[in-house]
Amino acid sequence: MAIRTILAPVAGTAIDERVMETAFRMAKRFDAHLEALFVAAEPQDAIPIVGEGMSGLIIEEMIRAAENETEKREVSGKASFEAAVKASGVETSDTPSRETKPTCAWRKDSGREDETVARRGRLFDLVVIGRDPKEASTSLTFDAALMETGRPILVAPETAPATVGEKVMIAWNGGVEAARAVTSAMPLLRSAKEVTIVSIGDVPYGRACGKALAEQFRWHGVEARVVDNTETSNVANALISEAEKCGADTIVLGAYSHSRFKEMILGGVTQDMLAKCTLPLWIMH
Repeated sequence: MAIRTILAPVAGTAIDERVMETAFRMAKRFDAHLEALFVAAEPQDAIPIVGEGMSGLIIEEMIRAAENETEKREVSGKASFEAAVKASGVETSDTPSRETKPTCAWRKDSGREDETVARRGRLFDLVVIGRDPKEASTSLTFDAALMETGRPILVAPETAPATVGEKVMIAWNGGVEAARAVTSAMPLLRSAKEVTIVSIGDVPYGRACGKALAEQFRWHGVEARVVDNTETSNVANALISEAEKCGADTIVLGAYSHSRFKEMILGGVTQDMLAKCTLPLWIMH
């Protein structure tokens, strides 16, 4: 698999700047086409449920306010995109080029943001998306990108790091989700300077260990170091600690190995990593 197309949703918020910076870095790294997607909410979807006692005038005012808010967000989102285009020097284009080089384009769609990102995201190789750690578990658009596109997502952190994908750490437990994440990240792993495979606690019986994964990596030309950490009280904290030790700038993680509902209610590794980790997370469910 190659990363040739990247989708980066923008919403006209403060998160857009770091999403654009991370997305353009990936576009340049993979010579990929980047689409910045803004979804304009339909006015009727952007206002509260209309009550029976509301007058037509009040409803019109609410619709106008919603339209004005959407316009403001579009202007802000497009400004972040244009600033990133200027800073990166990436050419804008709506059509594929015979020459292998990074390109980008702005796209505006209308509808529900989560539904549009899910539908559009399935067409791309990678989705770059931002998140507020305090709201990651309740963002419909974030959930749609992770759970409904069938594509890996790269979560842009609050502070963009100096590099992305130069030193990659893999959180490995031998599970299906981890295997999917690793396979999707292979283009990143092949071009990384250092790769470290970290297992926290014992890999469950019947699953391949980190050493076995490292042996398979050699068929892809990837040399990886293996670390087994015996810490089991808090897996997310242990992973973050290991990332600091190996100087990782990106973590590859399989998302929601347990029930997503259970993790959201009771907590889990994915929720903890989204809330605590300050590095870009390459995640796949």
